[in-house]
Amino acid sequence: MSEKVQRQTAPGESGILSRIGRGALWTCTLALLGGCGLFDSPPFSRQEVHWADRAILFREVVHHPQALEGQHVILGGKILSITRKGLVSTIVVKEYPLGKELHPDTSKPSLGVFEIVTDEFLPKDRYQPGRKVEVIGTVIRPVWLNTAGGRKTRVPVIRGRHVHASSPPPPPMPMDMMDPGMMDPGMMYPGMMYPGMMPGFF
Repeated sequence: MSEKVQRQTAPGESGILSRIGRGALWTCTLALLGGCGLFDSPPFSRQEVHWADRAILFREVVHHPQALEGQHVILGGKILSITRKGLVSTIVVKEYPLGKELHPDTSKPSLGVFEIVTDEFLPKDRYQPGRKVEVIGTVIRPVWLNTAGGRKTRVPVIRGRHVHASSPPPPPMPMDMMDPGMMDPGMMYPGMMYPGMMPGFF
């Protein structure tokens, strides 16, 4: 007759294991959500990039916007403000140079401000002031913006063909996942010993 061995759960073990399981699940979730930030792919397809003229940089656009009207460019930066009117959105962007993967490099100096005009749907949880944004589009007639000091400045405008913004940050860890007791060796007990672990190690 085969002998059946059934392990009994020690008092409190199910609750601890449940918390550990939730903690592991949350860690995996954050890893998946943050993976895009660690290994961020280019925001545009190869075909889109070939459509634009990568030789045209922001310094040329800001100094000669009218001469470059109709040219296709790729620019990026940080969102300063966004206005939605009907199906059209206008994004005011503080420019930053693009890195190798076409994402704004905020460690380098900005050369100015530009606007993006687009009828593309822009989710409010993604397109917010402070978020990084990239645009591939066409240079159109510049506009005049009022600065914080009360003076007007001319800024270039890009009619967006494809606009991309950084994803929202991951949600905060639930409070029960932040319980110090989860990492407290004193919470360990013989029923949780692993093979090879020395008795009395904790």
